[in-house]
Amino acid sequence: MEENYVDQIFEFMLAEQQKKEITKIISCNDKTRKYGLALTKEEVDQLMIRKKNVLRESQRVEFGEGILPDIINAFCNSDYINQDNYMDTLSQLQEIFYLYKNESQDELTDSELIDFMRKQFDDICFGDLDYLKETCLERFTRAVRAGYQCQMQHRLRDEYTLRDVENEYEKWSEETRWQYEVYRQKLEDMY
Repeated sequence: MEENYVDQIFEFMLAEQQKKEITKIISCNDKTRKYGLALTKEEVDQLMIRKKNVLRESQRVEFGEGILPDIINAFCNSDYINQDNYMDTLSQLQEIFYLYKNESQDELTDSELIDFMRKQFDDICFGDLDYLKETCLERFTRAVRAGYQCQMQHRLRDEYTLRDVENEYEKWSEETRWQYEVYRQKLEDMY
């Protein structure tokens, strides 16, 4: 009898936590509307169901606030997200986050992982979630597991421009990429 009572209390606490999280996610619409993005209550409910399934699949437990509001705030101004792909992109980003939180063996904070995901999503992947998941994050978390500490952990900053000195992914990239500065210089030479 007592065990059933404890389960009921736990379920009640989870339900209350979920209500708070839903409210917080919906309140993100205030910020995202200026980028043409908004979630309906039904879409938020779908994201919460997907989160529950992803947490179960990844054998993770989340205490306190969920990660989705942080993902929304980090990604809402990306050029690669629009209203048509917004909910699906958030769902995939949430799944990718939990997968690579595990893969990094929790060596990265939530904000470090989200910051890295966002930078790669825009600068390297050009909005390609598969490339983010299967290449960029796979290589990065492999390096983290081997002991690499990212720039965010070291707080390495360019003292003159106060921004990241370089894109960290280039250290693990196995693909040859064109160099933006060379491209920009060639364009300037043409005009």
